[in-house]
Amino acid sequence: MKVAVVGLARKLIENKLPEYELKLDKKNPDVIISFGGDGTALYAERIYPGIPRVMIRHSKICEKCEIGEHDFSKVLSVLKERKYKIIEEIKVEGIVNNDSKKKLIGLNEVSIHHRIPTKTVRLRVKINGKIIENQIIGDGIVVATPYGSTAYFYSITRKKFNKGLGLAFNNPKEFRKPLILDENSVIEVEVVRGHGLVTADNDERTIPIKNGDVLKVQKSKEKAKIIEIKV
Repeated sequence: MKVAVVGLARKLIENKLPEYELKLDKKNPDVIISFGGDGTALYAERIYPGIPRVMIRHSKICEKCEIGEHDFSKVLSVLKERKYKIIEEIKVEGIVNNDSKKKLIGLNEVSIHHRIPTKTVRLRVKINGKIIENQIIGDGIVVATPYGSTAYFYSITRKKFNKGLGLAFNNPKEFRKPLILDENSVIEVEVVRGHGLVTADNDERTIPIKNGDVLKVQKSKEKAKIIEIKV
């Protein structure tokens, strides 16, 4: 099996791969090991989209820890034996003005943020072609997947969900309840006034948007594949 490791301390695992008959291959891996925290896992999905990925928290790997190095040794053994379960998770994509060059994909969420922290952005929101908010004033919106509902979506709404897409309104002038939509819903967000930024997960790339621009958000054709291992 060909394996790539993502994380600042990846050498700790890369040096162990031969012991488990696993081959390091950064170009065409069969499996990705994300060695770090949640940010590393999102980064690994972004650079190796759709490739089965297992997550190991770096904070648990240390000689002084109670669990210690055994944590990833067991994971490597399971990979060697190919005894694991793969769970598929939906991803979400956002495209501005139907321009393929202005597109971001997230495992957790796609968001609009105000570009100027001291000002709000005014947005018109449609779901499947129907206007649900003619002009909402606030810091932006978040469209999350079930996987991402425990992240930014939860920090805004204090709610989680396990099916569909979640639409949250970030700090609106007037309170708006979050919406849980069918996963095949299409959300269109038009900038009525102000300047914003489109983001996805922790991607450093952003897309500026201004008056009249429309962001279309929907389920992506891509899916994430998460390897489930009980250690």
